[in-house]
Amino acid sequence: MLDVTNDVVLSLRNVEVAFPLRKGFFAKPGLLRAVNDVSLDVRRGEFISIVGESGCGKSTLVKTLLGLQPATAGTISINGKDLGDYSRKELAHQVQPIFQDPYSSLNPRKSVAANIALPLILSEGLKPSQVRDRVLEIMEMVSLPTRLEHTYPSQMSGGQRQRVAIARALITRPKILICDEPTSALDVSVQAQILNLLRDLSRRLNLTSVFISHDLSVVRHLTQRVAVMYLGRVVELGESEHIFRTPRHPYTQLLIRSILPPDPEHRLPPVAWDGGGPDPTNPPSGCHFNTRCPYATDICRIERPPMVEAEGVRVACHAWSDPEAWRAANGEIPQLS
Repeated sequence: MLDVTNDVVLSLRNVEVAFPLRKGFFAKPGLLRAVNDVSLDVRRGEFISIVGESGCGKSTLVKTLLGLQPATAGTISINGKDLGDYSRKELAHQVQPIFQDPYSSLNPRKSVAANIALPLILSEGLKPSQVRDRVLEIMEMVSLPTRLEHTYPSQMSGGQRQRVAIARALITRPKILICDEPTSALDVSVQAQILNLLRDLSRRLNLTSVFISHDLSVVRHLTQRVAVMYLGRVVELGESEHIFRTPRHPYTQLLIRSILPPDPEHRLPPVAWDGGGPDPTNPPSGCHFNTRCPYATDICRIERPPMVEAEGVRVACHAWSDPEAWRAANGEIPQLS
């Protein structure tokens, strides 16, 4: 098990990221709220996943956590200090990313050692011999043979390139690792190796890791806590065991139903998707999921549900805001069958 403490190392409060839109020359400018009122606390040493289908706001949230995309509202703090108060150099020692495509995230004109050393050179005034010692140390830590230090990314496999990307992220000894779907570009046989490496490194270095993914089978294998996003909002948050065993939000239930079984003889799971989500530039009123939810009632179309505690998880669903009233008016609360 990872050594998780109660210290909050990353805190988000009512974070919003909105982009201005103009659909026509005479049209009034609109807003695309890619991240909408997200609040989340991440504890030191924790491995937490943020999941959801494409377009739910995961990658925008990643850019905001890295300081690459400013939030339009709300606050983000790392170790109690506002994200905007960190200099670029200081932030490099607090948080580092691992991106989806290891090839495009590395400089093809630089060797493995030079790619790994770059953040260290930019943030610390070390001698060349000290930099090389640190590079070789981190290469061994991610199971990259040190003989590859003069190799170029184009000469390596996808799994090796992702190990280089991981080594580069760890070279400044950050407190937080942001993993933006780091295995989706890899072969299935290599994915497990990288996932096990990330979990082992988190345990050994007591890293706080935020893992972004749409692959729930990977999330279940790897992380302790899960935040489910839909149209920019977190709709369910809780321990991984609770989320996968008894998901509360209908959207989470549909996501879990969509996981393919490992048995090739097993029938495909029935998933009652309606063919597509709403326009994110004009989301539905009330609960954003109401146009796709088979259990939606009038209140779901009018009022936004609050985030409430519900049997071990936090969920934004009217059915769990007042369970007794829901049962009296609508019957049993929807469960995963």
